[in-house]
Amino acid sequence: MVEFALALLPVAAATGWYVAYKHYKNSANQSNLDHSKYFQGLNHLVNEQSDKAVDVFVNLLEVDSETIEVHLALGTLFRKRGEVEKAIRLHQNLMARPELEHVIRLNVLNELGMDYMHAGLLDRAESLFLELEQHTDHRLNVIKQLLSIYQQEKEWLKAIRYAQKLKHVDSAPQHVLLAHLHCELALMLINIDDEKEAKSNLKKALRYDPLCVRSNLLNAEIKLNNKKHKLALEHLMAIKQQNINFVPVFLDMFILCFNELNKHKEKLQFLATVESEINSDLLTNTFVLALIEQKGRENAVVFLKNKLSEGPRLSDLTMLSSMLVDKSSDSDIKTVSDALTALYEQHMHFLCNRCGFESEKLNWMCPRCNHWGTVTPVNN
Repeated sequence: MVEFALALLPVAAATGWYVAYKHYKNSANQSNLDHSKYFQGLNHLVNEQSDKAVDVFVNLLEVDSETIEVHLALGTLFRKRGEVEKAIRLHQNLMARPELEHVIRLNVLNELGMDYMHAGLLDRAESLFLELEQHTDHRLNVIKQLLSIYQQEKEWLKAIRYAQKLKHVDSAPQHVLLAHLHCELALMLINIDDEKEAKSNLKKALRYDPLCVRSNLLNAEIKLNNKKHKLALEHLMAIKQQNINFVPVFLDMFILCFNELNKHKEKLQFLATVESEINSDLLTNTFVLALIEQKGRENAVVFLKNKLSEGPRLSDLTMLSSMLVDKSSDSDIKTVSDALTALYEQHMHFLCNRCGFESEKLNWMCPRCNHWGTVTPVNN
């Protein structure tokens, strides 16, 4: 209740100023404004009776360049409180008034478009924002909203067009956004077997953002689908250069390519190099398995013991205990090994560098802040 009352302060101030202004200007009550109705509406808001408040303000006779500020502030308040239907009703009522000045009408149109966005009525919002786009006062917001609409509707060509427009009206860089939009378009083209156009868009993605991991990943997937393991591995190795922390995420693809190409020594060397550069339980475990495969169990045991001497890690201890159990008949050792295995659960972990959203799934667009390319792996 206190927070709501504080939110009403700007509305109350505007209403109070306006009523006082009209009182002194029109002492003979020449105005059509019913002062008591304004205070009645405000009283309904303070008492959390928003339905009654909307009825009062919608039925007020006078709406002009001065009272409009109060109405717009109320609409914004309703929208921020999640009462979108009330905001829509208030703004629609304003739009229906023929006496509105052109500039005021544009402001109301923008607010109504925002109401529709919050209500998920994207078709209605799109129609209003397209009408508003030609007016420079609202151009930045209009472009952002239309870009959001086309992304939600997965109309990637339109989204790219508006991302390009945004680049020219907003000082913030848009290269990461554009790279991911081209990746989305490429993915859509892959799904309809238009490989040529898909590759073209992936090239554009890399031109916008040379560090776009996703572009090389999609290129690698295309090559794998065509059994071109050498070319796929080249794209995967490019990911290592772009951001080595993504290697564990797609490690199964690396291993597949090395195995299909019979490059077992190269695989071991690659795993050893990457394992030494980043901390990743998955990488260490995969390297140990490759070490057993090519150098024998004793070499793997020595490696893990050396790792533990540098700093104990649950994953390394779990793997070592499992290997020792295989060589021992001691039931106590097996009990300890089973307990460690139960404690340790290997999983991927991702974090948005912008808003801190955490997940166990890689999202190219953060589900919380809706920014592209901000989610990265957190290696254990």
